[in-house]
This record gives sequence, C-alpha cells and structure tokens, in this order.
Amino acid sequence: MNDTRAAAHDPAVMPADPAMAASDPAMFSSLTSGENQILSHHLTSGWYKQQAVYPVLSEPWRETSAVLDDLSAAWRISWQAEHEPEAGQ
Repeated sequence: MNDTRAAAHDPAVMPADPAMAASDPAMFSSLTSGENQILSHHLTSGWYKQQAVYPVLSEPWRETSAVLDDLSAAWRISWQAEHEPEAGQ
C-alpha cells in the first residue's frame, strides 16, 4: 500500500509563479500611509470576494495577490525611510 500523505499538499500554499511575482512597488510610492491602508483594505476585501467566484489559484485571484504584495512592499519601503535613524546620529 502506498503512503499518499507525502504527496498531499496544503491548498492554502500558492505555488510560485514568476508571472505573478510582486514586481512594482514603486507604482504605490506616492501614496500616504492612510491612502495605502485604505487601498489595502479595499483590495483585500475584493480578494476575499474573488474566492467566492473563482478558484483560489485562478488568474484574478493571483493578480490581486501580486498587487497586494506590491502595495505591502511600498508601505514597508516608506515606513523604513521614515523610521531609519539619520546617518551620523
């Protein structure tokens, strides 16, 4: 008898797809922290709604996920720039 547990995968883990990789956080660099947060909530809400219509690993779901990754990276870059100690201090 074969052990099929080793072949099972976690459906919540998204496989790597280079075409959907987060690639342009600079497109969100002009947003303020508040605007970033509002857009993030809006996109996250849509992302969850997409799960009701599309399979989890479908194209729209993955595209929204990639945009959310870019938005998060833009916020992180902005936060680090604001909170890094100035050189020489």
